[in-house]
Amino acid sequence: MSKTDVTDTHRGALSRDRIVERAIAIADAEGIEAVSMRRIASDLGATPMALYNHVANKDELMGGIAGQLLREIDVSKLDPTDWAAAIKTGYTEFRRVLLCHPNLFSVLQRKTEVSPDALRPIELAMSILQSAGFSPEEALKAHWTLSGFAMGHVLWQMTNPLLGGDDGMTMQAHAMHHRATLSADDFPCLIAALPAMEAYDMDACWEWGIDAIIEGLKVKLASH
Repeated sequence: MSKTDVTDTHRGALSRDRIVERAIAIADAEGIEAVSMRRIASDLGATPMALYNHVANKDELMGGIAGQLLREIDVSKLDPTDWAAAIKTGYTEFRRVLLCHPNLFSVLQRKTEVSPDALRPIELAMSILQSAGFSPEEALKAHWTLSGFAMGHVLWQMTNPLLGGDDGMTMQAHAMHHRATLSADDFPCLIAALPAMEAYDMDACWEWGIDAIIEGLKVKLASH
C-alpha cells in the first residue's frame, strides 16, 4: 500500500488518539520501520514539533499503540457466568487482534507504559478467573499462561516456514517433500504425522491448544 493510501484526507485538530491511529495505519500498511514522528506529521498535515504537544517521544507513541491494540479486544460477547467459555472467547479475541496487526506484534513485546483503559481486558480476565475460584496468584499465572500461548501461537503462525513463506512452498508441498526424503527408520513419528501436516489448520490448532489449557485449569480448580 502506498503512502497516499494511508494518508489522512480529513485533516483536523491534532490529538493523541489521531496520532496513534495514524501510526497504526502506517505500520499496518508498510511495517513498523516506516513509523516516525516526521512521517505521521506529514500524513496529518502538521509539523513534527506539533506532535510532541500530544506525544512526548517515540516510546510514548509505542505505548499508545500497545494500548490501542489491547483496547481493540472486543469483550462484549463474554459471558462471565461461564468462566471457561468466557476465557476462551477473550483470549481468542486477543489472538484475532494480533493477527489483524502482524506488523505491530513487536510493539507488545516492548516494556511500555499502558493506559488504564488498555488494562481493562486484563482486569476482566483476572476477575472472571477469581470469580471461578482461583486465587489472585493463580489467576495471574493463568493469565500469563494464556497470554503467552496466544502470543507464541501467533508468532509461530507468522514465522513457521512450513506454512508457506519465502520459498513459495505450501504446507502440503513441504509434507510431500518430506515424505519423499525422510527415512522411515529414523523419523517414524514425523512421517506418521505428515498426512495431518498436509491439511494443517492454524485455527484448529489454536482451538486444540486453548481447550487443552482450559481443561488443565479445570483440573487445577477441582483440586482446591
